[in-house]
Amino acid sequence: MDDTLRFLSLVNYALGISIGGVALYEYKRHRNITPMLIILAVVIAGPLEDFLVHMVEEKPLPAGKKERCIQLVDQLTSLGFMLFLLLAALNSK
Repeated sequence: MDDTLRFLSLVNYALGISIGGVALYEYKRHRNITPMLIILAVVIAGPLEDFLVHMVEEKPLPAGKKERCIQLVDQLTSLGFMLFLLLAALNSK
């Protein structure tokens, strides 16, 4: 199971880096910001959320408060994700 999770994590990071590369290429080549907005959404809902949840989990908080903080991080990163996707949809031609 650990090998499967490690493999899936690597695939996710590889795809994220690929999307980032395409986004940068599209911006530099065509000044198209839509892919940049999409990669920002992906970063918010992926690595940034993981980092923030890890920070909360490491804090010495009571269990109930810790769970509420994690839910807050989840809701805020979901909001950021949706906002950047909305901007990408509005910006697409």
